[in-house]
Amino acid sequence: MISPQNPEITALLQRMAHSMAKGAPKGWQRASTCARVDRHGTSGDEAVNVLADGRLRPGSMRTPKQMQQIFELDDTGADELAIDLVVYPDGRFEAVTSRAVVRRSGGALGATDHVYVLRPDVRPPDAGDLQAGPANPVQAGDPLEAVRLLWAYLCKRAEVFGREPGPLERFGDELPAPRDAEEIKDLERALGVRLPDDLRALYAVADGDGGDGGSRLFDRHPWLRLDQLVALHHADRWWAAGDTWKDHTLGSVRFEGPDGLPPARVRSSVDRPGWIIFAESTGGDFLAVDMDPAEGGRPGQVIRIGLHHDNGPVYVAESVTELLRLQLAALERGDYTCDPDSEELWIEAGLPKRRGDTAEGAQSGTGSAGAAAEASVRHVHVVCDAELAPLAEHPALAAVTVRSAEPCSLAPLRDCPRLYGLDLSRAAVRDLEVVTRIPGLRYLAMRAEQWHELIQNAGRPPGLAVAVLADTPSPGILATWAVSLGADSHDVRCYTGRLPEHT
Repeated sequence: MISPQNPEITALLQRMAHSMAKGAPKGWQRASTCARVDRHGTSGDEAVNVLADGRLRPGSMRTPKQMQQIFELDDTGADELAIDLVVYPDGRFEAVTSRAVVRRSGGALGATDHVYVLRPDVRPPDAGDLQAGPANPVQAGDPLEAVRLLWAYLCKRAEVFGREPGPLERFGDELPAPRDAEEIKDLERALGVRLPDDLRALYAVADGDGGDGGSRLFDRHPWLRLDQLVALHHADRWWAAGDTWKDHTLGSVRFEGPDGLPPARVRSSVDRPGWIIFAESTGGDFLAVDMDPAEGGRPGQVIRIGLHHDNGPVYVAESVTELLRLQLAALERGDYTCDPDSEELWIEAGLPKRRGDTAEGAQSGTGSAGAAAEASVRHVHVVCDAELAPLAEHPALAAVTVRSAEPCSLAPLRDCPRLYGLDLSRAAVRDLEVVTRIPGLRYLAMRAEQWHELIQNAGRPPGLAVAVLADTPSPGILATWAVSLGADSHDVRCYTGRLPEHT
């Protein structure tokens, strides 16, 4: 049920509609705006004019202050409020304010797809969750070898910087002293994820490398103290906000790669509990050990994640042991530059920096660093029954977009165990009720008339988490659609009125 109009909000919407109509070009048929407003400000508040021939023209509206006032007057307790407003040449205007329904962000000028999050507690699928675990679950690192390599690495660094002759006597000559065994055990217990054996062995001889002013042993990333490692693992992963239903598209899980590639080493996720950061840069990027690898990987492998890796993690080395070996080998080859005064060292070990790079000297047979995720994650586009039929009971199908002029049947999709998303907004379908029998369906995009047919004849799919209304005709239809899906007066509110000069 939609609540009665708030007269103060109606008056503000009227002022906004007047501004839009005043700035409309000759021959306009409607002017619209969609915005998201929160306590920090307004986004996406551009106006769009539709001309008689269907063309779109940017509109004029200088009323962001009114949008902020509407947010402040709204009593639904929304952290973010969506405002959709349309005005017509005859002076009519209609609007919807909503805490749950928003226009899809990132669309083209005049795009009018709207997203209704029905189940905020259900998160969008993570492509990494759909990938198989490691074929070889044995760690590649060697604790004793890792400690030996770290010692050799420190000795070589001392030689590079021209230290006084004579070998180092203990790790404490170069690195912070380690914690005692019980404290290491307690911190690992607090971490909640078991450290790889080689990294644990390194923490038994040194508690990091001294931070920003220290040695920066791992590819110029400061090696974290163990308590820092634990704290960062449980902190807000601000660089990995991840996908939300409000911005989700089916293309978000399209990670299939060419046939013949080796299985992926790293899961195609933004972040995972099994990724343990042990070294960080000053620019928001990190080195992590991966205790939850994909089929081609090994537990304890080293990956890059962080602010500049939003397109996916980057495989670096099969273990911390191997990372040390690659860096030591580069030093011994002379592949480095240094500043003796500041003891700054840049090692050219050929480590991958981006997806698609391959480490020099990396073992073969386990897939390239940039290998696309295995075919266990698929989003397919189909245009007819002949292309839908082979998808029946497909074990790996995640999402389907149908674009058909002739009516097609969705029956082949009923028993696809991993199918979570369907876009039917550009399709003619003769059996829409099938969508209510797809057990894992969470995302469904359709036009207004398709939604009306489905709700009237079969009801809402039981597990649906997000509904998308494509090509929304008007705020009134948007509100009716939302109510048909279960919206109440706290989710959606509808406003109508006329401009003063037309009353």
